[in-house]
Formats: sequence, C-alpha cells, structure tokens
Amino acid sequence: MARPMRWTTCVMALWFVPLAALAGQTPASAPDTTKPYTLPPTTVTVTRTEQPLNQVPRSVQILDRAQISRAKPTWGLDEALAAVPGVYVANRYNFSQDQRISIRGFGARSAFAVRGIKILIDGIPQTLPDGQGQLTNLELGEVDRIEVLRGSASSLYGNATGGVISIWTNPQEVQGVREEARFVAGTFSQRSGRTWNKWQTTTGVRVGGGGAQITASRLDYEGERNHSAADSRVVNARLHVPLSPGWSLAAVADLGDNPRADNPGSLTAAELRSNRDTVPLLNRNRNAGKAVRQFQSGATLRHMTANGGDAVLTIFGLTRSLKNPLTTTYIDLDRVDYGARATVTYPLRIGSLPHRLTAGIDFQRLRDDRKNFNYLNTPGDSAQPDTVRTLDQLEHVTELGPFVQSALELSPSTTITAGLRYDWVKFSVADRLVTGSNPDDSGDRLMRSLSGTLGIAVNPSSVVTVYGNVGSSFETPTTTELANTPTGTGGFNTGLEPQHALNYELGARGTLAGRLAYTVAVFQADVRGELIPYEIAAPRFYYRNAGDARHRGVELSGNLSVMPGVSLNVVWTYSDYRYRDYSFTTDTGRVVHVLDGRALPGIPQHWLHFMARAQPAALRGVWAEVQQSYSSGYLVSDTLSTRAAPWGVTNARLGWEGKVGSTRLAPFLGINNAFNHLYVSSVVINAARDRFFEPAPGRNIYVGLSVGAGR
Repeated sequence: MARPMRWTTCVMALWFVPLAALAGQTPASAPDTTKPYTLPPTTVTVTRTEQPLNQVPRSVQILDRAQISRAKPTWGLDEALAAVPGVYVANRYNFSQDQRISIRGFGARSAFAVRGIKILIDGIPQTLPDGQGQLTNLELGEVDRIEVLRGSASSLYGNATGGVISIWTNPQEVQGVREEARFVAGTFSQRSGRTWNKWQTTTGVRVGGGGAQITASRLDYEGERNHSAADSRVVNARLHVPLSPGWSLAAVADLGDNPRADNPGSLTAAELRSNRDTVPLLNRNRNAGKAVRQFQSGATLRHMTANGGDAVLTIFGLTRSLKNPLTTTYIDLDRVDYGARATVTYPLRIGSLPHRLTAGIDFQRLRDDRKNFNYLNTPGDSAQPDTVRTLDQLEHVTELGPFVQSALELSPSTTITAGLRYDWVKFSVADRLVTGSNPDDSGDRLMRSLSGTLGIAVNPSSVVTVYGNVGSSFETPTTTELANTPTGTGGFNTGLEPQHALNYELGARGTLAGRLAYTVAVFQADVRGELIPYEIAAPRFYYRNAGDARHRGVELSGNLSVMPGVSLNVVWTYSDYRYRDYSFTTDTGRVVHVLDGRALPGIPQHWLHFMARAQPAALRGVWAEVQQSYSSGYLVSDTLSTRAAPWGVTNARLGWEGKVGSTRLAPFLGINNAFNHLYVSSVVINAARDRFFEPAPGRNIYVGLSVGAGR
C-alpha cells in the first residue's frame, strides 16, 4: 500500500515544480481557441477508403488526441466516447468484463467484451468473425485519432449492426529520436487506502522516410470495491515507411498481458443500499475474474496510383490465452485468429460525372479451444477447479465477405453512395467430450446475409452538409452465446439465429457564423430477431431471439467558441428503443410474458454530456475544463419494473502545457465525480437473483505529469 502512496507524493511534487517556473517559460503550442471555429477540410477512412467528410452520407464523428486522453486516467473508451452522440458507454469499473459499449442501442446486451460494433486499431480488426470484440491490446494514451461511424455498417464491414469504432495510433513524424513519458496516480475518497497508478512511455525514431515507435504501459489498479483490483500491461510497436513512390508499408505488433482482473460481481438493490462494497461470497471464494494474455500482429501494404486511386492489403493474426474462473464454471480458452483484408479504389468516371468505385474482400478465421470445469466441493467453496471436464470442444468460425461501394458526384455539391456486401459465416464445433452418457454434440451452423446501403450527401453551401441513408444490417450470435446452451450440453444452440435490421437516417453537420460547429441526426432501425440475454444461474448468460424491436432516436452535438480562450461542447442523445412484437414463456412454462411496446432495458432515454474549457492566453499555457454528464433512469429487466436511478456526475481537470528549456512538460490535476455522487454506472441486464447493479466509485482525485523531449 505504501508504494502507490509514495508515487502519488512524487507526482504531486513534480506537478508543482513547473508551475513555480511558469513566468519564465514558454507555453506549448495548442489549438487556438481564440479564433472563430471553422470546419476544416476533413477526410475519413472509416468508410473503407479515404473520402471527404462532406461527401459521406453517414453520421461520422472524429476525436483528436486532446479529446481522447488529455489529463484523463486513460482507463477505457468511455473517457473519449462520452463526447460522441448516439454512443453510450456503461463503465462497470470491472476490468474482468470490459465496458458495455452501445451505438444506437446495439451492443447494450453485452455481458462482457463488445458486441454489435466493429472495432479496428490501425486497420487491424479487434472484432472476431463471430462479432465479439475485445480491447486487450489498446493503450488509450497513445491514440491519435478515433473515427466513429454510427448506424448500419454491414455493407462495408459485415457483422456489425451498430456501427464502427476505428482507432488510429499512427507514429508521429520525427526528425531523430522523440521520447514521451506519462505518469498518473490517484486515490478513492470513499476508501482512502485504495489507490491506482499508471505509467506510459513512448519512444519514436525516424526510419528512412517514415517512423517507428514503441509504447509500453502498466495500470496497477486497486478498485474502490473489494475484489476489483486489476493489473494491465500493454506493449505496442508501430512502423510506417515509404517503400518507393506510391508505395508504403505499415506494421504493428501488440502484446496485452492482464495477469489479474478481479470480478467483484453485481449487487441486488438491498445490497446496494446497505453496503455498496458488498462482494457475493462465491465471487470472493472462487476468486472470480480472469487472467489473459494476447498477442496480435499485422501488416498493411498500400499503393497510391497517379490517378488518385489506391490498393490496400492487410494481413493479421492473433493468439489469446484466457483463464476465467466464474462462480459456476472455470473456463480455460485458447484462441487463434487470423485473416486478410483487401480493398481497391479506382476513379471511374460515368460520362462526365466523377465516380469512385471501391471493391474488396474480407477473410477471417477463428479457432477456439474451449474447456469448462466445475469446482471441487471443498469446504468454503474453494477456487480450485475439478479436473473433470464439463465441456471440451474445438470451435471454428470462418467469415468471408466480398463488398463493393460506389460514390457518384452528381454535381460539385451532391454525392450519391451505394454499397452491397455478401457475408458467409460458418460456425463449426467438434465435441471432444463424448461418453456413454454424453452424446457427440458436434455440428455446424451456416449464417449468410446480403447487406446494402444507399445514401446521398448534399452541400447547399461550403459550411453545411445534409445527408440521408437507408441500409440493412445483420449480427450473428457469438461463439460464446451459441455455446452457452440452457440444457448444459455441448455443441451450439440450434435455436439461436442472427438478428437483422433495416436502418433509416437523416442528418446534417456544419458551422454557423464561424463560431458553432454542430451535428444533428434522426434515425430509426427496425430490428428482427433481436438477440436478448438472460441468466439462469449467475454469471452464465444465455440468449434468445426477440420477435421485433424498433430503435428510434435523435442525436445532437455542438461546439461553441464563446469568447477568446473559452469553448463549450454539448452532446445530447434521445433514445426510444422498444419491443414491437415479443413474447415468451418462462422455462417452467407457467408464465407468458408479452412485451410489445416495452422499452429495451439497459439504455437511458436521455444522455447529456457537457464540457466547458478555458485556456486564456494571459495565463501562459494554463487551462481548465469541467465536464458534466447526465443519464436518465432505465429498466434493467425485460419483465420486471426495477429501474436504475438517474444520475449525474461532474469531472474537473486543471493543467499547464509548456516547455522548460527543450523539455515539454504537462502537469495536470483531475477530480472524477467531484461531488461524490453515489450512483450505478452499469447494470447486468436480465440478471438472475435480481443482481442487476454495478456501482461506480465515489470521488477520485489524481495527479499526473507528461514529459517529452526530441522532435
């Protein structure tokens, strides 16, 4: 316990050293917030080819490095994505189960990992061919840019109904050697003995006409709740070099090692009221949590043609080893995943009209070696698993997805985009636990879908883009969802099918008077066969298909330059997600539930995020920002009236950015949940025994320092 506190004291001392020298030093260059805000010419790549944003008929938001990580703990994506409308990230503060990320309601059902959303890091898929995504390799502190595409993306990416999160950590151009280091440490006020700290270092070097960098980081986390500690270690290596005129190569290698991620479990309403630090007995006795090690590598070869076209080929591979003690089962999983992505974009005029045709194909193959064990029935419910297997099977998923996209400029101000993709996803399982009383459950499932989209983007002036689109999307069950059969047998759940959706959207983005940048979007998704989780015995989740559901919503964002050095950012999402036709009978067959018109659980109807930032020129690099988030209450179960209460939380940050000699310094101080509001930040949807609630920490104070040298 003393070690983190000593580190905190050291960082506090370091933080005040440069502040004492402000008068004689130089503030670092930063975005000039004193000028009227204008929308710069922007291109995006989340559309599978570089495309001007004003020609994209979709909702796309771009976050830069400052929005992602400036003076933040960099624990998870919720810190960055809070500023994106339509995206809701429920932070469980449970590193064994990841954050619950949803876009327009898709992905909210996730019991762990990420569902319904395609995630890429430097063009390498973090989403497996079955639609399950994980962020073990991600170091948020080194991310330069995040592009978020909201809405139907299946015509480009296949198995993704909610959208795409494309994360880029491109090596910065350096003249020689560039060093960056960051250290941050904090403490929880509710439990003053609980601390956390994180360090990160990045070294960049010039290689030929390009660059390379390596980043290492470690998070040592003592959560506010008992049995919520985590130890996360990440090493990322990046290389980007030109090979010859028009040719370039980018290579990545990522190692994520999480030897400890405790699972404190969710709480009942009574436990939440009496003691928010309660940990279910089995979670503690069986050491519920996970230990995981993952290695991923990939390379991208790009060729730019003289006529403005390009060709891109990416190959990648991943290995993952997981030890996952749950309260009911001990899971031992070894994973291998590999694949390739190829895209060609070619300018191909249609008559006198400019036209760009993009075609490509994605291939990905997943192999899971899955074993489940029961626990020994020893006194105290020991964490020692039995040597007798309850499940032993080899699972394969193969995805093949050719696609084509056409962008036709009807005029300098109007672009029509159309896309089509066919996906072939095959699941197979080889049962290796076959006895006289346990039959062979081997088999396979084939899921296919044709997805399309049609959109138009119109620019009535140089500062406004109006767009609309309609598109279809689909989402398969994951191997985990298929393998968790309510009967407890091996093989796959033969009754579980993909969900499909038809999506409609209208939106606009632009600037007003050079001071206000805004986005607005209204959307509807008609969903068939929505995949719904439910628990029989915590924490094992099972899944069923709902009949029909409808997702409707409104998304607004605005960034206003109020006066020189002062800006305001506001994000509001209105969500109306309901079952239209869904009824089921309980497993006992005694009760029939008809849920037509009922709101989907786990998603607030209103999500509001507000941030005020000040960096007056007179204060020579000193800046401050206040962030306020608000979530309305929501149901936590398909059938019960139990709700999570509305909540609001305030975060504040203060820092300075400048130089002392040739060294770049950026000390900062942060307070999360400044008013110590006790609230529930996430829920377990349809939890067994009414264990719905996952509480957030109280006030958390931290200090940090970033140091850089070289160029």
